[in-house]
Amino acid sequence: MNCKWLKVTQNVQKGIQILNKLEDSKFEPFLKRIGTKLKLQEIEIFTEEEKKKLQVIFKVDEDTLMIAIKTLIYLHKRLLKFIFMPVNLHKDLINVGFETEKAEYIVKLWSSEVSSTLNDLVCNSLDKVGDNQTFSWKLNTELSSDIQKKSKMPKAYLSISNDKTEQDMELTHSDLYTMFIQFEAIQNELDSSVL
Repeated sequence: MNCKWLKVTQNVQKGIQILNKLEDSKFEPFLKRIGTKLKLQEIEIFTEEEKKKLQVIFKVDEDTLMIAIKTLIYLHKRLLKFIFMPVNLHKDLINVGFETEKAEYIVKLWSSEVSSTLNDLVCNSLDKVGDNQTFSWKLNTELSSDIQKKSKMPKAYLSISNDKTEQDMELTHSDLYTMFIQFEAIQNELDSSVL
């Protein structure tokens, strides 16, 4: 019943059971409202009057409604801390007890929020970095030094720059090799996530 990103306590399990009983056509607007209010960081998601209307609409008492709301708030906050493949998120939601329809609504809301956030990040990072990026490098070999006589010490100098900033790095052979291994690990992870 548990997954890595969500701790399913008894209260969460009870909340999932309550949410599964809610009518599908009314669940999606309910979910969207909670997501919207959380995105705006408003303290009160529903007014007392709205809560009473929701109790009538969903045919539940106040405590049951509050458990449903708190479960969705908890789930929403946990979802925004992780990056998922939508298919894997859907499977995880079903594994913790959500019905297929409810899981699809949650994935749909999560996808729309994450895509807008990612688009904002891309626009902001492009504005900061700019289009005029350059990468240059050179290799120097120090033949000897005061510390070690007659030793060769290769060093790589990397420079990454754009219109606004410039970053220079001096790397030894082991530093450069470590960076290469990290880039290779990132590439392998990207390749495996695409496939």
